[in-house]
Amino acid sequence: MIIDDTTPSLSISLLKEYRNLGIGTELMKQILLTLKEREYKQVSLSVQKINYAVSMYKKVGFEVVRENEEDYVMFCKL
Repeated sequence: MIIDDTTPSLSISLLKEYRNLGIGTELMKQILLTLKEREYKQVSLSVQKINYAVSMYKKVGFEVVRENEEDYVMFCKL
């Protein structure tokens, strides 16, 4: 799901054995920093509500802007 035509949407994934080590958080912080340096104002993503990464997304600045039964659409202002 997209927010609008000017907001990039992203997705990341880690192999199971690399989860809960802080790698995803650092990767996301670097992605957000790179987008900000390239003068993007915001970014979005879609994630299943049951995904363990929802709390990490919130921790790095994403907020839920829409949801349905299974998914959240999240937004981060850069």
